[in-house]
Amino acid sequence: MQANFMYISKEVISKSNRNIPSLVTLPVELVYCILDSLDMLTILLSFRNVCTRLSNITNTYHRYKTFTILDLTHHKLNEQQFQCLANTLRNNKTLTEIHLRCKQIDNQKTKDLTDALKTDTTLITLVLSNNAIGTDGVQYLANLLNNNKTLMKLDLGCNKIGSEGIRYIADVLHNNHTLTILNLEINNIGNQGTQYLTNALENNTTLTILMLSNNCIDHEGAQYLANMLCKNKTLLTLILSDNRIGSQGVKYLANALCNNKTLTKLHLRLNRINSDGAQYLAEVLYNNNTLTELYLGWNDVGNEGVKYLANALYNNHTLHILHLEYNNIDCVGAQYLANALQKNKTLIQLYLACNKIKNQGAQYLFNILKNNQTLTIINIQSNEIDFHDIQYLTDTLEKQRIQF
Repeated sequence: MQANFMYISKEVISKSNRNIPSLVTLPVELVYCILDSLDMLTILLSFRNVCTRLSNITNTYHRYKTFTILDLTHHKLNEQQFQCLANTLRNNKTLTEIHLRCKQIDNQKTKDLTDALKTDTTLITLVLSNNAIGTDGVQYLANLLNNNKTLMKLDLGCNKIGSEGIRYIADVLHNNHTLTILNLEINNIGNQGTQYLTNALENNTTLTILMLSNNCIDHEGAQYLANMLCKNKTLLTLILSDNRIGSQGVKYLANALCNNKTLTKLHLRLNRINSDGAQYLAEVLYNNNTLTELYLGWNDVGNEGVKYLANALYNNHTLHILHLEYNNIDCVGAQYLANALQKNKTLIQLYLACNKIKNQGAQYLFNILKNNQTLTIINIQSNEIDFHDIQYLTDTLEKQRIQF
């Protein structure tokens, strides 16, 4: 039997007066054999909610009992199939993850989906990125979250939610004690939406990861985030890549992080940060004993900014990963970092791709590998380096630690 979508009409099933074999009368063992030849999506859309007997049989079918992740990222669903899925989810007892990226889910489909999940006690992860949920649709999700006690990860990236839509999510965060991961990337929430979120997160005690990349957040929004970080004691990861925070916004965040004792990962890629911003972050590295990963790629910290960061690394004992790709760093900046890494024994990964380090800067970095056994990765791809002219990579272990 082909594993295509199969829809069993109740009208056809009801015509049992004909002496034609029917799935509703076949022995359980034969139904199991049929199920063995179908993929799980076909089973969900074809056998569930057709009749009580078939639902009961699939409940006991071994593949269905262990079917916990439904990922439809690469499947197309028409209107009928989406409705079949929603109806099936009303009785979900196995699925812990549902991935519905790029399924043209609008506010009406969001309503259908949340109606189906309102009594669900199994689902932990719901991925709805790259849809068209919008401001109206997010209200249905907020209503779901107000009552749901199991959902821990919600991905709403790229859904045209806007600042008013975020207000509904923020209201939920005042009272929700389950959600730990929230992705709101590419939703144009701006500073106003950031304010709504941060007001809610000041007292939230469960959210640990917040993703706000590409949301038109500038230094004003950064100040709201900084105020939140002074009070929040739970957030571990804050992703703010591809915004407009700038060095002034970094100053607000840095001041907060000098006192914050919980945040471990900060992503500031593509945020118009110059050497002044790097100086503010260097102050964090001097005083903060929590931050382990700092992402500063695609900014403009330059050699001067790297000097501030390198000086901080002399005495920092917590940072493990530092990203400085695309930052106009040349051999002078590479020397600052190499000197710091002679003493620093904590940094594990250093990313310097797409700068202007050249052969001389590469030599500075390669030389420190002989004494620094903590650093496991130095990424120096696309740095105008002629590796045929460099004779420093004699040790096999050193070669394995360098990405070029």
